[in-house]
Formats: sequence, structure tokens, C-alpha cells
Amino acid sequence: MPPPATTPGIELTLPQVRQVAVQALQAGRPELAYTLAQGLLKADPTSSFAYFTRANAQALLGQPRAARKSAAKSYRYANTTLNRFEAAELAARLSYAEQRPTLTQLWLRRAVQHAPNKEIEARLGRDYGTVRAQNPVSFSLRGGLRPSNNVNNGSDTTVQIIDGLPFTGTLSGSALALSGTVATMDASLGYRLQGNATSRTTIGGRLFVKRVALDSNAQALAPSVRNSDLGTTYGEASLRHDFLLGQTGNQAYITGAFGQFWFGGERSYDFARLEAGRDWALSKATKFRLDAAAEQRQSARDAPFDSTSLAFVAGVSQARGNGDSMSFALNLRHTESDFVNARTRSATLSTSYSFGQQMGPVKVSAGLVAGYSDYPDYVVVFAVPGGGRINRSMPISTCSFPMSTTQVLPRPCGLPQDASFPT
Repeated sequence: MPPPATTPGIELTLPQVRQVAVQALQAGRPELAYTLAQGLLKADPTSSFAYFTRANAQALLGQPRAARKSAAKSYRYANTTLNRFEAAELAARLSYAEQRPTLTQLWLRRAVQHAPNKEIEARLGRDYGTVRAQNPVSFSLRGGLRPSNNVNNGSDTTVQIIDGLPFTGTLSGSALALSGTVATMDASLGYRLQGNATSRTTIGGRLFVKRVALDSNAQALAPSVRNSDLGTTYGEASLRHDFLLGQTGNQAYITGAFGQFWFGGERSYDFARLEAGRDWALSKATKFRLDAAAEQRQSARDAPFDSTSLAFVAGVSQARGNGDSMSFALNLRHTESDFVNARTRSATLSTSYSFGQQMGPVKVSAGLVAGYSDYPDYVVVFAVPGGGRINRSMPISTCSFPMSTTQVLPRPCGLPQDASFPT
């Protein structure tokens, strides 16, 4: 019996397979394109082109989740800016098809980083704004790292001077100004409960963490002080309502919040805060903003350490033509308490500059803060007429913003060490 007839096979080179796969997609034959992509991946498991082809084929086959994962792998293995852009844009469209707006925003940000021209970058920016408006979830992460010659709000002299005389001896090393590095992290998460063209209501949470690393000079000066003794943690939950004022486009808000503040690993106080504010559009690029807040603190130590604070903040922000932005703010605060050393009046003047051009996946800004705090009734051992204490500070800070899905007015990245209302 003669052997059965066989169909002769067709041998193709890898470049030919890639060409046929593209033609299969263009001809509306996703099954063939998928099969060819799988074959290309057997030959090279790190082929960005093969994953990109498979992603397109899976999208045409109605498999957006699998297609998005293939697009992500195409982005991972891409070795050119154009390939990264194409893979990120495809992953963004597929994430949107899955109704995952936060993931869509992430991929749009990556696509913007590799956009081939300003026109495409502007289009992606508009797409990002549309998705952000639809997304009920908002997330912001900010960080800062700066050197400081006074990480502990210590004294600049070893002698306690009262009316020009050293009445109470010398200060210990831990009470002196210690130098080192200050790192901060500020994370916010919000969820929109309701929203329309004129208002929205959001529930949110915030976590602010500051950690300190003493340098060798500080460790020698105060060997008993540990880095953890100087760390602070601030957490809050809030309910916020934003609304437009008439037909002017100006915005206003009111917020209620509660939370805790920790210092040196121990709970320092609980708090409740009511805050309101509004802005005025001075021009298309410039805004003026006014905020006011009242806060009640309940000390973890004892009732006499409870306090009530009022704060007012006025600020101006301006967007520049090159995508950069700058802001100036004046912060006034007044605190009343049964504990005399907690009574204070303070003023803080801050400025920050944010660069529109990203450095890789982050945006960078720099800021300068000048602070003045007056403790009119401050005492050390006994009350002295005309005594008190005055603090002055001028830290310089820099920040990087890995990802943010919410737009906010520019603000200084780090909080002044005596700040009562981190906003």
C-alpha cells in the first residue's frame, strides 16, 4: 500500500513570520496572528514584538485582560522609546476596556513619558484628565529627603540664657540642635461618594511619616538619642465636600477630619479638625487661595496638655508656559492650652517650584520654608517676667512624586517641624 499523501510544509524565517503576523492583524485574522505570536515567543521569550502582536490579537478576540497582560510584557521587554510608547498606550486602552480607571491612569502616565511628540503628549494628557474625572479613586504619594542642622528642634547653645544670664546651668547633648538627614513620605487615598458637574463628596485617608537619621557628629554629641526617638507619624480620616461658586468657576470646600499623631514611637495626641477654604482665579494661569482651620487636640498624657488651634493660610499658585509651576503661601497659627509651653503664635512663609518635565517616572519640586514661632509664656524651671521662647527655621526641601491620580495646588513638600495643620 502506498504511503498517505502529505501536504508539504512551508518554512519561514523569523522576519517573515513577523510580517505575516502583522498582515494577519490587518486582514482581521486574530487567530492566525495569535498562533504566529506564540511561535515567535517560543523562539524568543523576551520578544517585545511578539507580546505586542499577541496583545492585539487577544484584544480582537475579546480578551482585554489577557491582552493587557501581554501589552505589559511587551512594555517590559521593549528596548526603544517608540516600542515602550506603543505598548503603554495599548495597555492603557485595554485597561480602560476592563473598566479599571486607576490602572488606565498608570499606563497613560507611562505612555506620556515615551510620547514621540508634543501633540501626542497633549492628547494623552486630555485622555488622562477624562479618566481621572471618571475615576472615583484618587491616590497621591509624595516624598522628600533633605539634610538638616537641627532635626530635633534643639537649642543652638549649651547654656540656658534668661535675661542674658545662664540661670539654670547647661543643656544636655540631646537638648541641643542635632544634625542629620530628614526623610518624609506623604500618602493620601480618597474615594468619591458622589459627584456631578458642580460638586463632589469624598471620603479619604492620609498618612504622613517623618524619619530622621542622625549623622556621626550628632551621635557623638547625644549618644543616648536613637533615630527612632525623633520620628513622627500622622494619620487621619476625613470627609470632604467640594463645590463650585456660581458661574465664576471658583471652587470652595469644607472638610471634617479626625486622627492621631505619634512621636518617637508613642501616641502623642488625638485630634478633630474642621477646615474650609476657597480659591479665586486671578487669571488663566494664576490662582489665589484662602484656607482656615480649627483643631482640637486631646493629649495622650493628661487633660492639661489638651489644646485648641486656629490656622489661616493664604497662597498664590501660578502655572508657567513650560509646564512648570510655582507657589507662595503664608501660614498663621494661634494655639491656646492650659499648658503654658503649648501656647504659641507662629507664622510660616513658604515657596515651592515644581518642574513639569519628568525625570524618568517622577516629577521633582523644590521648596523653601521660613518659620517663626513665639511661645510667650514658655518656662523652663520657673516663670520669668518678659520671658518666653522664639523659634526660627528655614529648611530647604526637595520632593519626588512617583504617581498621583489627583490634581492639587502646589504645596511645600515637607511640613515645618512645628506645623499644626499639614495640608
